[in-house]
Amino acid sequence: MLKKLALATALLAGLGTAHAYQAELNVGYENTDFENNLGGFELDSDGDLFFVNGKYYLNTVNTKNAPLAEAAFLNKASNIGLGYVNAQNELSEAGINAEEEFEIIGINGEFFIPNSQFYIAGSLNQVDYTASVRAPGLTSEESDDTTGYSLEAGYLPVNGLLLALGVAKESVDPMLASKIGFASTLGYGVAVGEDTAVSLRAKYVTQIGNHFTNFEGVTYFGDETAYRLAADLYIDPTLSVGVSFADSTADESDTIFSVRAQKFFTPVIAAGVNYTTTDSADSFGINGTFRF
Repeated sequence: MLKKLALATALLAGLGTAHAYQAELNVGYENTDFENNLGGFELDSDGDLFFVNGKYYLNTVNTKNAPLAEAAFLNKASNIGLGYVNAQNELSEAGINAEEEFEIIGINGEFFIPNSQFYIAGSLNQVDYTASVRAPGLTSEESDDTTGYSLEAGYLPVNGLLLALGVAKESVDPMLASKIGFASTLGYGVAVGEDTAVSLRAKYVTQIGNHFTNFEGVTYFGDETAYRLAADLYIDPTLSVGVSFADSTADESDTIFSVRAQKFFTPVIAAGVNYTTTDSADSFGINGTFRF
């Protein structure tokens, strides 16, 4: 009996100790309903997005005394990552059959300079785009391959606050797409166009009262200007809810509003859900996080 009691006590104590990890895998799916206006006709289409990405941290990440989702950032954990996104949109209505597909693969890295407050990051990605339209008296096909990149340098004046300045050219980062949704990521690409764009970004994780919060903002200056604001509230270290708002100055740009939630069931396994809406689209997504 005493042995069982000692074992139970040890297990309970273990639940309150720090957990560490050095690799992370994220997988997810997003379904989007589009409303398309073609020649004055309102036609609906359906889109599916799948993503998988992973990160390897150069040092172990300690999760003690911090929201599990923000552990790597608060640890200033340098990392390299690889991501893949496949997005397909199909329309079959009123005699029109249209399909488009995006395949995106990319690599990125974040590096917190040791013994300093400086930060650098970069990404390189490849986008393969194909589209086809078939209608009475019309057949059209097109394809395009684009290589994009981004570079960023930042400074952390206080713990939990990152201020960064960057440049990007035709960048559609699959790691970013899996985090904020394909609609917001593609909106950035449309807004900045083919010219090199300048970005300003800020991220601040802090404790307000008994809860941690995360505030993020980014602006891209290119052919047009695009921006996104986001905030997360950590109800406890394992559970968060968040909202985001994005828009751009591009013609016919839709305001993008999103809500999201994530729950860590253990220190190494989490599930998340998100909903995104614009004037012409609504999407629902689910995702999973696994740490090793």
